[in-house]
Amino acid sequence: MHNLYASIRFALLAIFCLSFVQRSHAVQLQYVTAVVAAKNVTNAAHAIDNSATTAATLTASTLLGGANLRMSFGSSVPAGGMAGLVIQAGSNLDLSLLSGMTIRTYMGSNVTYEENMPVGSLVNLSLLSSNGGKATVEFPVSKPFNQVELRIAGLLNASFDVDVYSAYGTVAAPLPVELAAFQGKSTAGGNALAWSTASERNSDYFVVERADTSPENFRSIGKVQSAGTTTHRTEYTFVDAYPAALSYYRLRQVDRDGTTSFSPVVTVKKAAASESLAVYPNPATEAVAVAAAPGTRFALFDQLGRQLQAGEIQAGANPTLDVRALPGGVYFVRDLNTGNSIRFVKAAALE
Repeated sequence: MHNLYASIRFALLAIFCLSFVQRSHAVQLQYVTAVVAAKNVTNAAHAIDNSATTAATLTASTLLGGANLRMSFGSSVPAGGMAGLVIQAGSNLDLSLLSGMTIRTYMGSNVTYEENMPVGSLVNLSLLSSNGGKATVEFPVSKPFNQVELRIAGLLNASFDVDVYSAYGTVAAPLPVELAAFQGKSTAGGNALAWSTASERNSDYFVVERADTSPENFRSIGKVQSAGTTTHRTEYTFVDAYPAALSYYRLRQVDRDGTTSFSPVVTVKKAAASESLAVYPNPATEAVAVAAAPGTRFALFDQLGRQLQAGEIQAGANPTLDVRALPGGVYFVRDLNTGNSIRFVKAAALE
């Protein structure tokens, strides 16, 4: 009887091949990295070693009852992706065995499963083959999860084994550039734009684009080289020296492969002449630019009134103050000609 019900050596490989070739080669896969729970399983660690020759074995029998193996991923499998298990269980597919096998998905330590899928419901029996080999049971993900479990129920009059070689799921591809902030401010030297990225991957440069009066007909007004690839926060600045009374700005980010993407639109209204001093970005982590009329002398002060840095605005350029060494807190840039001050916040740098 053991041989009669030792099943699925090939099982679902045909379905896996048909579905896999339809997916883009750009899809990234991740594999399980840890065993969370195991019942009636031998060599459980072999299910997470990502080897095609070693497997964990689930044994379901009339004496031991059912068996289950629950494994976790390093990161969540997103909704809309695919997931699957590579298994092997004999040479003769039997519908009663399929009906006793289920796949469950979980999120974190939640006891309640996200999805519960009978393996039989994932199989088109007309595509099954009786040829020997491993079977891949693949399914679409409708709810995100980071743990997957295979469960098999014991039969009334026989025992059988199911080998689990690996389990996998798609992983959300990282964005080429993760824009953290984009802001603009009118200053005496023009409209000052500042933006920051939380991370970048193969980024080439930013094109600053402007539209006047209405957010249509954007045109390029400048280019700023990007960091390329980094996981650290990076800050950028750009000054539009000749803005319109009302200007709309956006960033066109260009990757090294020529792929482009656009930022949200920022609107800046030209300020009255009396608004002569500006500091940006605010808050800042690495540097702040000071904008004012040429010839303006300025200084940087902490909350105790101690002067930390000083400088003077030159025609056609806005100086930058390096604030990386300053502790997080509130600081002031003072116009030494008029006594007016601008408050800004030094934020702690992100690791």
